[in-house]
Amino acid sequence: MTIETPPAGSPSPRRNPARAETESRGESTGLVLRGLATELRARGWEVREDGARGAVDVGPRSHSQQVLLRPHRGDLWWWMRWPPKEGMPPALAGVPISPVTRTADAARRVVGALAMSVDRT
Repeated sequence: MTIETPPAGSPSPRRNPARAETESRGESTGLVLRGLATELRARGWEVREDGARGAVDVGPRSHSQQVLLRPHRGDLWWWMRWPPKEGMPPALAGVPISPVTRTADAARRVVGALAMSVDRT
C-alpha cells in the first residue's frame, strides 16, 4: 500500500474550498469593520460593529449613523445609510462615500455628517 502526502500548501481533500473562501471573507470583513471602528473611536465617537450585516453604527444609539460595506463600481465601498424619511425613495437612503481601502476618508466623511446632525453636549 502506498500513501502519498500532498505537497505543503496544497488544500486538503477534506477541506471545502467554498467554505474556506467564505470564512476568509468573513475574517476580512471583520478586520475592515474593526479598522473603521478604530478610526472613528480615535476621533471621539461611540461605535458599534455588526459583522453579520457588514455595518458600523456611529454616534449615540438615539441618533446613530450607519456605515455599511457594499459593492459599488465593481469594488467594495463604504456607504452611509440613514433611516428613510416619509416620501423619500429607498434608493436615496444611502450614498457611497469611499472605497473600502480609504478608511480614513470614510471616517472623515462620517464625522462630518454626524457633526451637522448630532448634538454631542
